[in-house]
Amino acid sequence: MNAKYYYLVDNDIGKIKIVQKNGLKNFNIRLKPFEVVTISSPASASKKQISNVIARKKKWILEKQAFNKSIEQKRTVFEHRTTIKTFFNQFTIEQKDTDRMRLKGKRPEYVIAVPENFDIKNPAFQSGIKNIIDYVLKDEASRYLPERTKELARRYKFRYNNLTFRNNKTRWGSCSTRGNISLNIQLMRLPAMMIDYVIIHELCHTIHPNHGQGFKKLLYSILPEAPHIEKEMKNFRTQIY
Repeated sequence: MNAKYYYLVDNDIGKIKIVQKNGLKNFNIRLKPFEVVTISSPASASKKQISNVIARKKKWILEKQAFNKSIEQKRTVFEHRTTIKTFFNQFTIEQKDTDRMRLKGKRPEYVIAVPENFDIKNPAFQSGIKNIIDYVLKDEASRYLPERTKELARRYKFRYNNLTFRNNKTRWGSCSTRGNISLNIQLMRLPAMMIDYVIIHELCHTIHPNHGQGFKKLLYSILPEAPHIEKEMKNFRTQIY
């Protein structure tokens, strides 16, 4: 489905992404934590029609934004003695007599040493800690996810094109119309069954590009426990450790 997009700003809502798609008949509004408000509209829709949709749905959008904000405010703040567990490793953050931030230890137990005379909650240190963890997550993802994806594809007779890794703010995975699968390195913070769920979810998209009944039937035939996993995954966020 071909699409083009642009941005507009509403005084109350803020930045809104407008995606106009050929073949789309109705307006769809997407609101997720850590994401800009996105409205998908028919390609033929005028700016006045889009403005009318925004005006009509504004109260609901603002309520949803407030809810999302409560989730965004839970974004992890790393502190002294914070422990972060990944699929293969564990990190403990400690303030030590060091001149700069360092990664110490070895697999599976690491220490992220932060200078004790600096404010650990300083945004620069928070970003640095996250970058160190993400560096190890990327290594874990490259070691584990390719073989696991191949194994599940063989088991359930799927074929995909390329597999890549990203560090997205919201999506755990995606699949293009050409069968290219992208997986988030943050998957390596999830339990094994959830990692498998995301991989199988994207493999199903190689056959059904949308989330229609055909997609759900295929996914649930492979993973009857998928509804339970989907419910559990709502407790996990890429930006919340």
